[in-house]
Amino acid sequence: MKCFVLLFFFCISKISSQSYIIGDSQSFLLAKNCQNAKIYPSLAKSGIGIKDLIKMLQNSEIDPNAKNIFISIGVNDAYSDFGIENLVNNLFTTFPNAFFYIVKGSYGWGKVANISPGSSNYSNYYIKFKKSGVYVLKNLTIGFGDPHVDKPQYIQLGKYMDYIIYKSEEFHRKLTH
Repeated sequence: MKCFVLLFFFCISKISSQSYIIGDSQSFLLAKNCQNAKIYPSLAKSGIGIKDLIKMLQNSEIDPNAKNIFISIGVNDAYSDFGIENLVNNLFTTFPNAFFYIVKGSYGWGKVANISPGSSNYSNYYIKFKKSGVYVLKNLTIGFGDPHVDKPQYIQLGKYMDYIIYKSEEFHRKLTH
């Protein structure tokens, strides 16, 4: 039994060590609520937008071991495209073996007070990511209002991200067997 428990924890740590969250301040609460993904330290910072994240990626080492990258970006740019295609190209270069997912951010507060899920800026922003090869977490968003508090949406997103990580690990296992 003791051996099984150690093996289980080894497998969980192996999964989580290959799944990361990058981006703006919302990344930190996503990481708090996701058991199997952690912050990629050099690629998460409060207040950043796409241009900042691109610069951070350009200064990063290539990481061929990363399997899942969850991205939280956009609110600080008011969901305007300041280089989505360039960002995605840098992601594919930095993490050549990873799947990429973008989390739909918050709206209805601060710089995005006039933004809602139906706003063209908001919906077109995520369409551009999808067209660039990034999976959009469609049915869940960080939601209305200030994202700097631990909202129920973060719990739901964390569980969904854990599920994605589990399923992608299952996919990788099938490829190698």
